[in-house]
Amino acid sequence: MSPFPPGTLSATERSISKKASTLLLVLALLLISGGFGLMYYAAIARPGQLRAGATATAQVLLNLTATVNTQATSVAQTYARATVTAATQATTQAQATVTALQNLYATSTKGTPAFFSPLSSQDAGNWDVYNTVGGSGCAFVGGALHSSINQKSFYVPCFAHATHFTNFVLDAEMTIVKGDQGGLIFRANDAISHFYSFRVSSDGMYSLYLSKDDHHSTPLLYDTSSLIKTGSGTTNRLTVIAKGSNMYLYINKQYVSSLNDATCISGEIGVFAGDNNNATDVAFNNVRVWTI
Repeated sequence: MSPFPPGTLSATERSISKKASTLLLVLALLLISGGFGLMYYAAIARPGQLRAGATATAQVLLNLTATVNTQATSVAQTYARATVTAATQATTQAQATVTALQNLYATSTKGTPAFFSPLSSQDAGNWDVYNTVGGSGCAFVGGALHSSINQKSFYVPCFAHATHFTNFVLDAEMTIVKGDQGGLIFRANDAISHFYSFRVSSDGMYSLYLSKDDHHSTPLLYDTSSLIKTGSGTTNRLTVIAKGSNMYLYINKQYVSSLNDATCISGEIGVFAGDNNNATDVAFNNVRVWTI
């Protein structure tokens, strides 16, 4: 066979070349197609998945936040209701206590007193009558027992030496003619100035003190009350119920306070006037004692 002229392909070579070209074209198309697929995943499909995942996560967080807020609101509402309920119960209990102690007053002051003194003059109580330096002291004047004191930070007690009570109701009418304060003495040992004193002031204060001796006393209770008729010349009715270590205080027949103390168990009764800053004169009438 004669050789082909230079630069001319044989039929076989031309066939092989055509097949190779076709194969290369197919491969190129596949590469281009794969590239577009990768670009689509990277640019469109994958971000879409990420956005969908982020949206789902955000929704979970929103749902969780809503649940927490709902639970917090529920807890706050429960706490508020519990607080209101507790306050209501406390008020109800306090009212019940006051009612019970008013009933205690009513039942304890029924019947004939074991001891009564109008304090218009000396009587079976054997009340103190004396003068101190400066014109102070205890005296029956104008149909009442007066206790007076003209020395700042001092008091004048007037004891009923013939009395001795343990569990009782002590009741008396007190008028602060002038000055600062007056009150009732009970469960007293006057020999050593050991007793309780229920004090009411012309400015609306009341207190209960424990006197340990002539120079030392301790306040056990101290407060104000709108039940007190303030100013000079006004009359207040003071009452103490003492039973065991329990003591209940009343002003003008209304309960004001109570406490527990067992230092003094029994003793004499009495009255007194106290000079805090001003010369004081206090008149007393109608002392009653019921034993209980």
